[in-house]
Amino acid sequence: MNKGIVVEITGKDLIVMRRDGKFDRVPRRGRSCEIGEEIVYAEESRGWLRPSVAARSAMAAAVVFCIVLFASWGGKLGSPSVVAYVSMDINPSVEMGIDKQENVLELRGLNDDGRDLIQGLEYEGKPLSSVTEELLDQAEAKVLAAGEAEIVIASTVVDAQAAVDDTAIAEKVKQQVTKHMEAAHPEQAQAYQVAAFAAPQEVRQAAEESGVSTGKYTVYLHAKSSGADVTLDEIKQKSVLSISKEKPEVAEVIKPSALPTKSDMKKLVQEERAGELDKKLKEKKSGSKNGSTAKPVTDKEKEDDEKNNSAKKPENSGSSGSSNGKPKATEKEEEKKSSGTKNGAGSSSGKPSGKTEDEKETSGSSKTDAKKEEERRKEEAARSEALKKKQEEQDKKAEEAREKAAEALKKQQEEARKELEKKKEELKKQEEQKKKEEQQKKEEQNKKNEEKESKKKETEGKNEDSKKEKEKEKEKEKEKEKEESKKSMSLSERLNLLFNS
Repeated sequence: MNKGIVVEITGKDLIVMRRDGKFDRVPRRGRSCEIGEEIVYAEESRGWLRPSVAARSAMAAAVVFCIVLFASWGGKLGSPSVVAYVSMDINPSVEMGIDKQENVLELRGLNDDGRDLIQGLEYEGKPLSSVTEELLDQAEAKVLAAGEAEIVIASTVVDAQAAVDDTAIAEKVKQQVTKHMEAAHPEQAQAYQVAAFAAPQEVRQAAEESGVSTGKYTVYLHAKSSGADVTLDEIKQKSVLSISKEKPEVAEVIKPSALPTKSDMKKLVQEERAGELDKKLKEKKSGSKNGSTAKPVTDKEKEDDEKNNSAKKPENSGSSGSSNGKPKATEKEEEKKSSGTKNGAGSSSGKPSGKTEDEKETSGSSKTDAKKEEERRKEEAARSEALKKKQEEQDKKAEEAREKAAEALKKQQEEARKELEKKKEELKKQEEQKKKEEQQKKEEQNKKNEEKESKKKETEGKNEDSKKEKEKEKEKEKEKEKEESKKSMSLSERLNLLFNS
């Protein structure tokens, strides 16, 4: 009987691949089977297949071989696949690939620090929350020990058929990171800022092409679109925290209220590829150089400007019948008085007087606009000063947090050193005590051995004395026997003599 796997079915025959890799042609004869099924057949082989048949069967054979191979691996053919990716930037940048149950199947470092962070980490098949916590614990010994950080989390769904919510995943990871910081750094928790969002596949693909994480690339696009002069090299080499310190406008774009939507992100990727973002940034730089300030205008400042402009509209609208009618009437009265003084009370020179009034109205309006422009500039300067002051306060708090963290770390190290010295001392005492006990046991054993040896010698001495006594007794007995023998011989001799006589 032969066994083989069906790789091709024709009208009359079955093409079967044997275990030795050779092919047989087996008549069907009403047999019902499917490609990939193993069958038992008794027919003799009809010879080797022609090359054309082998060529036609090669594809099917390869497919069946893969099926058998995967089956031999324990059913991994239906194993879970990655449906979404989650990136986390601290500055070690890492990315996790998860299945629909949010178990981690892939983990990779996106920069040198990220690759160091995941070194030796067991992740495959573990829940996303567990791997995230292990990554944070690893980072605590390095970057998170500084007392502050800007952490950016981005999630991207890559399988549209999977029922997973990328926004919910990003928010879940954000909450976990926030809770970790509150527990690990209760006094400096506010110094650890966490931003999380969902990004479309287009952003992740562009980020991969640029050699950065999805989160960092999104920050780069949004900051660039907002007028911040940020380069990809900066994004690759520096943390988001250090860039935010150098360029406060970057800190503004990663606030929850300022994060772009998925459609906005897609548009930003298109604009970046087309070079439009560079063009916009160049125009904004030119406008900033020609304007009153060289600082990019943030979203908050735009809203404030719109409010101010809406408040200014009633003041500039309508030259008569408006809320500013009273000042204009007063100016007209003063003009009339002045005209009356020059031309007399009965003067009828209305045209010159009217012309002067129009000029004064125009002059008054220009002064009002100039005043309002001055007020607007002052407000902008005040906002800029407030932002600068706020940034200084944040820097001061961050510095204090770093100092406290350094002191706490130093204290912990000192306590750990003392504890280590204490343990060393205890271990030394234990070793000394152990040596004493061993020495004492050794001395006791030697004493016992000496006593045994002494007893043995005493016993041997007694045995020697006993032996000597026994030998003496034997000698006495021998002498006694000799004497008796002598006595006995004397008597016999006497008897002989007596009989002879």
